Amino acid sequence: MKQKVRTALDEKIITALKVLAAKEKRKLSDVIEEALTQYLQRKRGKTVERTKGAIPASAKIVKAILEEESFYEA
Repeated sequence: MKQKVRTALDEKIITALKVLAAKEKRKLSDVIEEALTQYLQRKRGKTVERTKGAIPASAKIVKAILEEESFYEA
């Protein structure tokens, strides 16, 4: 069940979200919900779970790779 939420956001962020929603022919609320869902997944460490099968490695291995300095030099 969806619930209304009132909050204040920076004007530039709202404008960017509206433009994106219009380009993708989606509702603004759907774009915001997707962004918040992805944010929560990252914060909870669910990125590996969400992409399961795309990278055949454990979360520990992926984290170690991402923490290597040479990973970002490629």
